[in-house]
Amino acid sequence: MADAKVSAFEMVLLVVGVATAFLGFHLINRAYTAEKEITWMTIIAIFNWLMLLVLFILLSLTVDTSKKQLAEIKNLANSISQKKGRK
Repeated sequence: MADAKVSAFEMVLLVVGVATAFLGFHLINRAYTAEKEITWMTIIAIFNWLMLLVLFILLSLTVDTSKKQLAEIKNLANSISQKKGRK
């Protein structure tokens, strides 16, 4: 898949994922420095932020896998049509 092109959806996913990582870390860090202690709300915020990052990673993997499967299906369809043409 050396000739695969990056789609607009993947670029938006990358930008939103990176922005979520940096903005979430910054906001949680600001809340921690303001409170000077770890509270249950801080733990919940960190957990939710990490879950959001995991969801972005899973979405990215799903898009990549579906692209590979689509390319494989196209290759199989081409090879089947070539075999039928020889008969």
